[in-house]
Amino acid sequence: STPELRKERSRDAARCRRSRETEVFYQLAHTLPFARGVSAHLDKASIMRLTISYLRVHRLLAAGEPPAAGPPGGPQTP
Repeated sequence: STPELRKERSRDAARCRRSRETEVFYQLAHTLPFARGVSAHLDKASIMRLTISYLRVHRLLAAGEPPAAGPPGGPQTP
């Protein structure tokens, strides 16, 4: 039953990868500047969106530039 054993190993490896990924997202969510109750209930896509937004704001503030008006990548007002 080599094909069955291979499938089982593949499922176990995928389960392990998902577990590690979930742990990384959990750690990332808890490094964001939000209350624990908020960050504990975020899904992976929300964690990524908030992290990207946080990094963009942090970069702008560090550069001393005023934030642009409108959505990211859109036209900026002078």
